[in-house]
Amino acid sequence: MIEVASLVEVPLRDVWPDEAKHFTPWLAAHPDHLGKKLQMDLELEGDEVAVGQFSADVVFRDANTGHRLVVENLLEATDHDHLGKLITYAAGLEAHWAVLVARAFRPEHRSALNWLNSLSGEGSGFFGIEVHAVRIGDSPAAVQLDVVVEPDDFSRRARAAAKPISGMTARYIEWWTEFLPAFHEAHPGWSNAQAPSTNNWTNFPSGRSGVSYVLSFSYPTGATNYSLRAEVYLRSGEPVYEALKAQRAEIEAACDLELVWEPLEHATASRIATYLDPVDPEDSKSWPRYRAWAIEALGELRRVFAEPIKNLP
Repeated sequence: MIEVASLVEVPLRDVWPDEAKHFTPWLAAHPDHLGKKLQMDLELEGDEVAVGQFSADVVFRDANTGHRLVVENLLEATDHDHLGKLITYAAGLEAHWAVLVARAFRPEHRSALNWLNSLSGEGSGFFGIEVHAVRIGDSPAAVQLDVVVEPDDFSRRARAAAKPISGMTARYIEWWTEFLPAFHEAHPGWSNAQAPSTNNWTNFPSGRSGVSYVLSFSYPTGATNYSLRAEVYLRSGEPVYEALKAQRAEIEAACDLELVWEPLEHATASRIATYLDPVDPEDSKSWPRYRAWAIEALGELRRVFAEPIKNLP
């Protein structure tokens, strides 16, 4: 006979005795737990972030889009107080996404979030997530997050389908729809992104806020054709760029790619990039070749830059 153990619920207060001192810091320190459920690559922007005289529990950014996400959490059943705070903080911080995390959701609060989602536009909305702690036998407690309220994808897609889509936007959606599954297969666990972008670019997380790996169809100034660009993009600008540039000789010696170091003169950001040139984003017959190059280039950038990025001051 094969012995099968039972999954046992653990009281949340046994894992996090205090909501503010233990649970909120745990959420802030483990963005991937929430990110996997939301299919987003979340980077911490801050915890206890000031909003007027109050403070939001946790604030993240989605590395793929740069959009802000606000989290309000409690270790009890939902109440009016926390729901009101969530809406206030989301408005004050101009967040695209608002997430209420609780032990259980009262029917009226679940209905309120669904109603708010019915009014929200594409690319924004409200999530409700129930948190549980479970264990098997004497094992350490494991966290289980269950999405109980989410934006209505069907109605969102129906509204989006009613909008006119330009030829290039439709092409980019097709490109990313084919690219993402191949990317996930080649680099499992790197990104939680599942939805195809409507843009010519998509970000992938580096593990450090303000630094991303980016793939884009670019049209450089003075060029007569598109390039496919894989890059390390530094939103935080010159200090981080200079810190990496100080290691340029070692990085280039370890890298199999030809790297172009680009401080962006008219922006606060910088990039370290490699190019496939020329390309035509509308030439779908060439997409398999572009895709293979991009997946390999992104993987090589991550291999070479992961440690220098991790060790940035």
